[in-house]
Amino acid sequence: MKIKAYAKINVGLDVVSKRDDGYHELSMVMLPIELYDLIDIEPALEASFRCTPPYRIRPEKNTLLKAIEVCREAHPFETQFRIHLHKTIPSQAGLGGGSSDAAAIINYLDDYFKWNLCDEEKISLAVKVGADVPFCLFNKPAIVSGIGEKLHFFTMKKPLNLVLIQPHKGVSTKLAFKDLDIPNLVHPKISDIALALKEGNELALYESMGNSLEDKAISLVPEIELIKKELLDYGLEFSMMTGSGSVVMGFSQDEGLLHRATKDLKSHYRFVRLTKVLD
Repeated sequence: MKIKAYAKINVGLDVVSKRDDGYHELSMVMLPIELYDLIDIEPALEASFRCTPPYRIRPEKNTLLKAIEVCREAHPFETQFRIHLHKTIPSQAGLGGGSSDAAAIINYLDDYFKWNLCDEEKISLAVKVGADVPFCLFNKPAIVSGIGEKLHFFTMKKPLNLVLIQPHKGVSTKLAFKDLDIPNLVHPKISDIALALKEGNELALYESMGNSLEDKAISLVPEIELIKKELLDYGLEFSMMTGSGSVVMGFSQDEGLLHRATKDLKSHYRFVRLTKVLD
């Protein structure tokens, strides 16, 4: 069976505080996009995993395999699976590639074994794998808070087109969150971003979007700032980083501008992709 694991973007990310357990309290607006990994999975006598292209994914950091074991522990089963991951979503990008793969596996196992899990049960499994996994279960626009387990879905009034560009280096999520001076970070108003999307107000959207982690990521990978400026020079309305980076998003309702920027910059960076928010 082939299943699609859709990437996500953050059009708003606020690091609210650091919790006593070491995690950070977040408030975000997250949107699913049309970019996806393809997972080919089927039951097998012995478990196997391969990836195309052949990324060196260490087993202990493979969220897809971790999702299987989390589900196996909660709902014991003997079945093994043969998995071929066709990887399109880049790593260390802020696009939730590993999280989307894990979420797709949780949904697949729920369907395969006919567990009929409710949303809350799926989320309780997903959060054990990673903070972005709960959102990726549903592929719907949402305000996401806590450590990713609190989801409030909403409907966008207009489609949103964008180009994604990753510099030559990625950003480690661990380093992006390390030693943050939280009171002095940018703190976008998440409710304003969601309202602008609900109302289809592009001007209000671009005025309110922001990412608490962007300045830290730029200090780690200065090329992020250069790409942001480059996209604005093409005439796009707005550019910002998604998640903990390093992918930069450029936004415009002028599809001609987006196509031109994508075509011109494709040979300059390791990942350039025109996409839109998932309908």
